[in-house]
Amino acid sequence: MFPRYLCVCLMLLAGGQVWAAEVALVMSVQGRVLRQATPAPLAVETFVKLNEGDRLNLAQGSRLQVVYFESGRQETWSGPGSLELTLREGKPSGMAAPEVKQQPLSLTKQLARTPALDGQGRGGVTRLRAIQNPDAVARLESSYQELRSKATADDFGPEVYLLAGLLDMRQLDRIEKTLDRLQQDGPKNDQAAALVALYRKAVKHVREAGN
Repeated sequence: MFPRYLCVCLMLLAGGQVWAAEVALVMSVQGRVLRQATPAPLAVETFVKLNEGDRLNLAQGSRLQVVYFESGRQETWSGPGSLELTLREGKPSGMAAPEVKQQPLSLTKQLARTPALDGQGRGGVTRLRAIQNPDAVARLESSYQELRSKATADDFGPEVYLLAGLLDMRQLDRIEKTLDRLQQDGPKNDQAAALVALYRKAVKHVREAGN
């Protein structure tokens, strides 16, 4: 009996990072923002998911915007200071209150499906389900248009919503057309470039994997 419990405990300890819940998506980063990690802090990048319990350090002059999947709460923080991620909001230390905006839960639930990149820079999308349903694609694009009509030009939430849904459905050609449009007609900034790079890699990975 004891060896079995010991084995389970060791598995949980070894997989601590795996069991941590993803609670938020980084929508934009300006300046130096670091996430505490072992053996060394990691730079926080745009469109990276954050886990519950993550601790971030924001340098002087830095700015961080995150959206929480569970609550729809969008926070924009200005450094210096530190921040701990919880399920529904950030807990600051030494920082002023954030700018807060409420996003639709239909948007934030889809943001949670944004692909992650593995250590080789490939889109980690193998766990997503493939849905081949023309009606579902039409509903997705209709919802995107509604979200876009209410968003500012520099708010990429609607685009992240659309791309995550298209990837879910394996609509790779539509994704590439959307990325081309972003590059040609969208805002020219680091956030747009990061979004395009993320989904170029994800599409490449899906095509190579054949799933």
